[in-house]
Amino acid sequence: MSEQKRIEDVINETLTGDTQKNALDFAAFLQANDFSSKWNNEYGGWNIAYKDKSIVFVTIIGETNELVVALFGCDYDDYGTVDDGLREFIWAHVVICPDGCGAPTICEMSQKSVVILGKAYENICVSPVKCFNFDAHNLEMIQKWMLMLTE
Repeated sequence: MSEQKRIEDVINETLTGDTQKNALDFAAFLQANDFSSKWNNEYGGWNIAYKDKSIVFVTIIGETNELVVALFGCDYDDYGTVDDGLREFIWAHVVICPDGCGAPTICEMSQKSVVILGKAYENICVSPVKCFNFDAHNLEMIQKWMLMLTE
């Protein structure tokens, strides 16, 4: 059985400055809105869910202490009306392979010909929307997306 790690503990141990503050604000948001977090030892991060529905994956990359939030949504066009600010945020954080994970080539898990909120993409990451070391504005957009997925 893998060791359960509290997200707040790891944030306090590894992050500093504004990144730490925003990450702790994110952790408080999770708790205040009844999201569950479960440590995933295989991928070195937390699966964040709402009523057993996976919403995001959070990890802190050890070598760089970079905080990464991967937003789930599978078919991003199935969520009804998305305001322009959130749409622009999602588009700005789509990860194109091979740039997203640092791999030198497009991996077998990349997705071909995907439409995200009305915009077509080729060769995007298997986790297509990721936010790295988010600021307060990006935190607001992440929270907005997560709350939309709980409806």
